[in-house]
Amino acid sequence: MIISVQNKQRRHALLAALLFIVLAVLIGINASFPADMDEAVRFFMTGIQTPYGDVIMSISTFLGSPAMNLFYGVLLALVLLLADLKLPSLWTIVTVFGAVVFTQIIKMIVHRDRPIGHLLTDNGASFPSQHVMAMWVTIFVMFLLVTPNITKPVVRIVVKWFMITLALMTMLSRLYFSAHFLTDTLGAFLLAYVWVVFCASLYPVVATFLKNKFWIFKDQEA
Repeated sequence: MIISVQNKQRRHALLAALLFIVLAVLIGINASFPADMDEAVRFFMTGIQTPYGDVIMSISTFLGSPAMNLFYGVLLALVLLLADLKLPSLWTIVTVFGAVVFTQIIKMIVHRDRPIGHLLTDNGASFPSQHVMAMWVTIFVMFLLVTPNITKPVVRIVVKWFMITLALMTMLSRLYFSAHFLTDTLGAFLLAYVWVVFCASLYPVVATFLKNKFWIFKDQEA
C-alpha cells in the first residue's frame, strides 16, 4: 500500500486521542489547570507585540490558514493525479477537507470562548485551533506521501524541518494575536495526528473496495 501506518503510530495516535480528550474535559469544566497556564501565556504574548512582530506573525497566520491548507491539499492531490495515483489523490482530498469539517464539529461540542483581546476577524469557538489543525494535517500527510520519496537524506531532513518550523510559527502566531489559548494549539496538534493516522488506517480497506467496485480505480496502484 502507498499509504500505510505502523502499529507504533497507531499506539501513538491512541495516546494522543486520550490526551486530547483529557484536555477537552479540563477545558469543558473550566479547571484551574490548564486555565492558569493559558492565561499566563496570553498575558506574556500581549507584552511582546511589536510592529515588526505583527508583520511576521500575520504572514505566518496567512500561510497556516485553513484556506491555504486546503489549497496545499488540492495542489498535492493534483500532483498525485498527474502521476496517475488516483487513490492517494482522493485520500488526500478527503483527509484534508474532512479535517476542517471534523474540527468545526469539535469546536461546536466544546464551545470555548476566544481569549480576551482577539482580533475581530477571529470569530467562532476557540478549541481546537482550526489554523493549527489544518497546518499539522497537511504536514502529516506530506510526511506519509512526499518526504519518504525524497532520496537525499539531507534534503529530506531540510524539508521536514522547514514544514515543522512553518507549523510552529502558525501556532505561535495564533498565540501572538490572542486568537487562541495555548491549549487550543496543543489540542489541535494532537487531533491532527489522530485524524491523519485514523484516515491512513482506513486507506487499505477503502482503496481495496474502490479497486474492486469501480472501473476507474481497477488498474490503480493502491
